[in-house]
Amino acid sequence: MNVKVINSILDAFSRTFKMATNNMNIEIQKPIVDKGDNNSYEVVVTIGFIGDLDGNIHMGLSEDSAKVVVSQMMMGMPVTKLDEMALSALGELGNMISGSIAMNLEKLGFKINITPPSIMYGNNIIFIKDGISLKFPMFIDNKYSEEFFVVLKS
Repeated sequence: MNVKVINSILDAFSRTFKMATNNMNIEIQKPIVDKGDNNSYEVVVTIGFIGDLDGNIHMGLSEDSAKVVVSQMMMGMPVTKLDEMALSALGELGNMISGSIAMNLEKLGFKINITPPSIMYGNNIIFIKDGISLKFPMFIDNKYSEEFFVVLKS
């Protein structure tokens, strides 16, 4: 994987996440080559991209952390359940992140098209990653341990 591409994606992800969540703290840890452990999640936001680079971005969250993220996006309004509005907010976060990633990659000379984000919500969601996958453990709000994946098709 091209380090400039990965750093560009991470920069876009963290900058946009912080902006959309009113400077919520996010710490992205060092990457781990994902061996396909297929961990399960309660909420997954998936963004696809095609063009000079093909792949996906996945953000795996617990229900609790997803509620906190949506609450921050809504200026601190309490979010007690992930209803249609809350899931829509997570989709909008995915839209903002994917747009930022596309702009960053274009600065590097890569032209991509992005797909609308997919939001999956339920018990034990497992997604299969097709391609080279890097897993970035992340801490949200110094409390929630979640994961962010960059998958580039070979």
